[in-house]
Amino acid sequence: MSRKWKEFSGIALLKWAALFAVAFVLSLPVTAETGFAANNYTVTVASGYLALRNAKAYDSSNEIGELYTGDTVDVTDSSGSTYWTVYSPKHGKTGYVNRAYLANSAGSRTVKVDSGYLALRNDKAYDSKNEVGKLYTGDTVQIANTNDDTYWLVYAPGLGKGGYVNKNYLQGTSSGTSGETRTVSVSKGYLALRNAKAYDSSNEIGELYTGDTVQLIDTSDATYWYVYSPKLGKNGFVNKNYLTGGSSSSGTVTKTVSVSKGYLALRSAKAYDAANEIGELYTGDTVHVTDTSDSTYWYVYSPKLGKNGFVNKIIFTDKKELR
Repeated sequence: MSRKWKEFSGIALLKWAALFAVAFVLSLPVTAETGFAANNYTVTVASGYLALRNAKAYDSSNEIGELYTGDTVDVTDSSGSTYWTVYSPKHGKTGYVNRAYLANSAGSRTVKVDSGYLALRNDKAYDSKNEVGKLYTGDTVQIANTNDDTYWLVYAPGLGKGGYVNKNYLQGTSSGTSGETRTVSVSKGYLALRNAKAYDSSNEIGELYTGDTVQLIDTSDATYWYVYSPKLGKNGFVNKNYLTGGSSSSGTVTKTVSVSKGYLALRSAKAYDAANEIGELYTGDTVHVTDTSDSTYWYVYSPKLGKNGFVNKIIFTDKKELR
């Protein structure tokens, strides 16, 4: 065999190897890991495993993988009220998991005990036999599930374990809050705190009433904002159109009452009538304006009275006394 032929054969072999490598790479499935940025969560179970599924249903036949406490997943779709779509780097697969067993740093709390320790447990009960770890003042945990009135499911990064803790020994709000607070303002009934961005009675996890406050975490959605409720001690979604306060960029404006004498009446209807007065506002009082569509009466929320109602808008543009 000639030297020229050997050189040609070597070059051809290298080219074929390179083409094979490229073809192999291109044949690999594109996963959520490389397709787009996702939110990273930590699997949190008190015992057993969290099933990765190929369908949104609790069925052993649809399990395609087992995820244990400490395993991480990238959430690619969080619109479901129960099952979220995730990518598992451990398995190299995309599937569905029950969102109640996922935690991340946006839901962090700090342990605060006067003495001793806070027990991490594998069951929702006060029993020395179910203790799986000890948490001390200053330790942080990530909240996965707050449905129980006493025991919350958490992930303890310091221990690398998941379990239940008594929520009464946790303090602070989500580290992901923007620091901004809004006040609930509903004309009647309540504003639902939800575990999904949808109007559905099945996703309600709490009730918020006029005057209750929430702390903003994520305001990217056009309708549902992700918030923390100090009253309920829970994170969830609320319809932003029933929140007041903050800057005008959030859709609400704060105004200060200024009357030369007497008071400005807060009313239950858009009419000048003593029968519809539900409160009295004096110079220096503030209101959150939520609806300015009427030519005379604006709909506002009064933090002082803890009520919604109508006021004559002219009081905010001149100093004439209006009863």
